[in-house]
Amino acid sequence: MNSGQSELTLFITYDGLLDPLGASQIVPYLQKISAHPRKLYVLSFEKGGRLRSGNNNPKDRLAKSEIKWTALRFTQRLGVVGKAWDLLRMYLVSLVIVIRFRPLFVHARGHSAAQVGLLLKRLFGLKLIFDFRGLWVDERVDKGSWNLAYAHHRCQYRYFKRMERKLLQSTDQLIVLTEAVVPEVRRLGASLSQGVTVIPCCADFDYFPLITYYRRQQARAEFDIPNSACVLGYLGSTGLMYRIDRLFRLFEMAVDFNDSYLLVITPDVSHLRSLMALHLPVELHERVRVVSASRSQVPHFIAAMDVLVSFIQPSYARIAASPTKLAECFAAGIPVICNSDVGDVEAQVRALGAGHIVDLNSDADLIAAAAALEEIKNMGGARLRDEARKVLGLEVAAMRYKAVYAELDR
Repeated sequence: MNSGQSELTLFITYDGLLDPLGASQIVPYLQKISAHPRKLYVLSFEKGGRLRSGNNNPKDRLAKSEIKWTALRFTQRLGVVGKAWDLLRMYLVSLVIVIRFRPLFVHARGHSAAQVGLLLKRLFGLKLIFDFRGLWVDERVDKGSWNLAYAHHRCQYRYFKRMERKLLQSTDQLIVLTEAVVPEVRRLGASLSQGVTVIPCCADFDYFPLITYYRRQQARAEFDIPNSACVLGYLGSTGLMYRIDRLFRLFEMAVDFNDSYLLVITPDVSHLRSLMALHLPVELHERVRVVSASRSQVPHFIAAMDVLVSFIQPSYARIAASPTKLAECFAAGIPVICNSDVGDVEAQVRALGAGHIVDLNSDADLIAAAAALEEIKNMGGARLRDEARKVLGLEVAAMRYKAVYAELDR
């Protein structure tokens, strides 16, 4: 250990611990990492409303794990200026933390945090862990945040692609979400001498219990869905990269084969209803249930589902994607219908016997999936949960994070 430095890691994330993503993919990981000999100091950016409400505040959970936490307010307005202001504060507060507490490692979650981590590495000799959450620069294009038809968006794209290469070249340990993206990060700049560890989006299997007959009955009663129905489910956002139109097409076909219903759990309720008006025949609307849910409600609501549907538009950036919803539903024993060409999804589903893979643009594939719903339903249950836990349980992520830290300690 360097002279004057402490057994501490500074963990920086631009995503909030109070966000749904933070509750599922940051806080549980922090608690596992803090079980290692090195303690954590977390710097995050939180939405003002969530900070004020105090709902699901993880402060006590973090304190029990001896994790220090500084939460800065996320700037929700001002566009690029707001993001630049947040980045400046991230730099300044991180410098203060490093000067005061003298950590040895900086664990940067995402590209913005890694920029700060790179400066800290150069100024103070800290070892940098780049938790590469995906091809973020290209995801901005996928989601419509940047339109490359505009010159200023092209300039941002080029700048951040150069920064991405610099970060990949400079990190001491790189963490990615999929095996599929490993050759690409090598091509983009990660050297063969760097450690590259794949840690998919895992789930806390204790938080998502196996669905029982009673729990399924109870959940369906709340949504006025018959117990005998076949329920397709959707969980998550409804943005540009999610093919809700094909979800509705599959559902339309499923009704021809079964007494089918569709349960959609999403924060984007109004947007989902507008998509229904565009893509789903009016006579089927009465078979659709749409609800927004807190994280604590999700394990109860998904108990109404027989099969989860996850359709994501394939793209270059999607090779780095690991949908959290899959691990959560596998934990509950729910099989899936997914499309190919998204991260390691197809390989995982086939290896686990966890569902059905379709070509997103093939109506014939959707018809085949609709016709096979009973067979797909039978892929769920305790067997699926037990097999999935071996590769997507939170303890798998904990073990791999521990190996990353152990490698840097050598």
